[in-house]
Amino acid sequence: MPHLEKEYKNLLTREQYDALKEEFKSIFTKEITQTNQYYDCHQQLENNRSALRIRLIEGQSTGEITLKIPQSDCEVIEITEELPAEQLQWWIEEDIFLLPTSIKLALEEQGIHLSNISPTATLTTHRLEGKLNPGCLLVLDESHYSGQTDYEIEMEVEDLEKGREIFLEILNRHGIEPLKPISKIRRALRASEKN
Repeated sequence: MPHLEKEYKNLLTREQYDALKEEFKSIFTKEITQTNQYYDCHQQLENNRSALRIRLIEGQSTGEITLKIPQSDCEVIEITEELPAEQLQWWIEEDIFLLPTSIKLALEEQGIHLSNISPTATLTTHRLEGKLNPGCLLVLDESHYSGQTDYEIEMEVEDLEKGREIFLEILNRHGIEPLKPISKIRRALRASEKN
């Protein structure tokens, strides 16, 4: 089922991440560690600014295959299929990828036909999340890939305009320069290409 995600993101220094973690510790209700394995076929997805991943969350019996298709700077359509984590783990280990029908159809609508899907990058994120208000989810991420670590604040919102005000106010209060980061997959890809 396609889902339109509206979000704001900003990279952080370790110090900024620690300050935000402290300030919002009372609202964080969820703490997870998740690993994303990204896939592509001859850079077709990368060239389309899209992403395809398998996500496994530590301690959970199901995982996800997700296709992300950007609609604007702050909006992304996500098509996600849940599958048993054991099955997805086996796919990763055996280098198998079977596209769910919903994702295959969405790709074909974009004019993308993937044949030899292969892994491109792996990224593990330690995530804290909690609601600032009913229409606003605050997320802090610490991500590890190819020997690198980075920090990011994310805010998923229902209303882009109201969300932007809240997001900029948080950044401003902490002296954080608003800079939309390149996506996690692009950061992970660049790092793996350097290695």
